[in-house]
Amino acid sequence: MAIPSAEGAARSGRCLSATAAREASAVPRIKMPDMQATGSDAFRQALAPTIGAVRDLADAVSERAGQCGHHPGASSRAMGEIAAEATFAARSGGWNEPIRDTHTFGGMTLTAAADFARSFAVLIDADSTPVYGHLVVARSVFDACVVAAWLNDPKADATERVKRGLCEQLYNAMELVRLGLEDDANERHDYWKARAASLGWTVKVASNKPVIDGTSRPWPGSGIAELLVGDGEARIGRAQWSYLSAVSHVTWYGLREALPRTAPTPGLGPGLATYGTTSSSVRAQALCVLIALRKAADARFVLMGWADENWRAACARAQQYELALMHASQQGDA
Repeated sequence: MAIPSAEGAARSGRCLSATAAREASAVPRIKMPDMQATGSDAFRQALAPTIGAVRDLADAVSERAGQCGHHPGASSRAMGEIAAEATFAARSGGWNEPIRDTHTFGGMTLTAAADFARSFAVLIDADSTPVYGHLVVARSVFDACVVAAWLNDPKADATERVKRGLCEQLYNAMELVRLGLEDDANERHDYWKARAASLGWTVKVASNKPVIDGTSRPWPGSGIAELLVGDGEARIGRAQWSYLSAVSHVTWYGLREALPRTAPTPGLGPGLATYGTTSSSVRAQALCVLIALRKAADARFVLMGWADENWRAACARAQQYELALMHASQQGDA
């Protein structure tokens, strides 16, 4: 499966980063033969470098906070925001640590993203290769990466950081009300709306998510496109999100992607005997997972002052493999 430019992408898994486009000669072309004998030793061996790259990056992300003592660097952007926290806490009428809470949300969301990415790798490396399970997990990777990048955006100022954290508090409360899981859900919802009012911010609802003074969670499709190619309007985001959502919601559009292209599409005939996962499709998703996790993590580590030479080395290793995957795909080798 070739991976064209983002603007021409027609379905999930097809992406091309701007970095790769600029550095097309940085990595030599490599042969990555397509394998369909899922669960076989040959299949796992063919994908071992790809899965290893995903695991290495996920481990580097997971270990970073511990290596830095879970605290922002003294001269980091995060520490500068914490210095202004008391002002927001006083204005909020009850939210004692709005900045640090938001930093915590960003850290936990990135932790989830790395955990999902590692789970993606584990599934592919299992004795029985999934047909759809890894795609459901891939969607979770992108979900978490989009929110983590948004919460940890080092370019956001302290006011915007608090708005984003308040969005998370209120969204959580709204979900508890909708699901009817806890007795005090309505009180929590009213409490967080009141905090917004105390801070002088309006609260609206759009697409079942809170909008606080114009700030809201990004739509996953736009967030994916922004992470993958630096353009929230690029088609790759909508294509990737739509396909993975279709698989998660078990619609025919998503499920039929496991069938060979020669199989009759609406009918359930002999094609089902040959459905499965190919190594090229796994590499395409792994490529997107690597890019999304690397960029989401980088946002966090720049914010916290943790983007040292060790992290840059981990990013360089991931990028080298990303470029190798892109080159192989563009040459029709994957």
